[in-house]
Amino acid sequence: MADDEYGSRPRPRRKTFLILALGVPGLLGLLAALYSTGALDGNTPSLGPKNYSAHVECQVNSAGSQGTVTVSGTITGDATRYSVTVEVLDTASHQRIGSQTFEVRGTNTFEGTTAAQAPIGPAGIECKITKVA
Repeated sequence: MADDEYGSRPRPRRKTFLILALGVPGLLGLLAALYSTGALDGNTPSLGPKNYSAHVECQVNSAGSQGTVTVSGTITGDATRYSVTVEVLDTASHQRIGSQTFEVRGTNTFEGTTAAQAPIGPAGIECKITKVA
């Protein structure tokens, strides 16, 4: 009976059939959902870096070697809000003398005043944007 070509048929593989019956339509549904949201085209918004263009200026308001720094700037890009961190550095020593974070929402400008945390040297200051989120 072991070599009988006309013996009983093997049992159908129900697990394999069930996996295929549910897996293939599920995979097709996932691909359809990704295509309809634009994920397959690369047009979906990402959680990664934001595209932006920014400019910052600083002005010293000092009395002697101490003082405050007025920071003003603009940022434009594809997001509706930004968190912009600006550092104020002494030009000669590159020592950090101030830092401020601005929450920019509904506009593309930011402005504020920060106290100088160290004496401002005769060479003046420079400002740079250190972080945009």
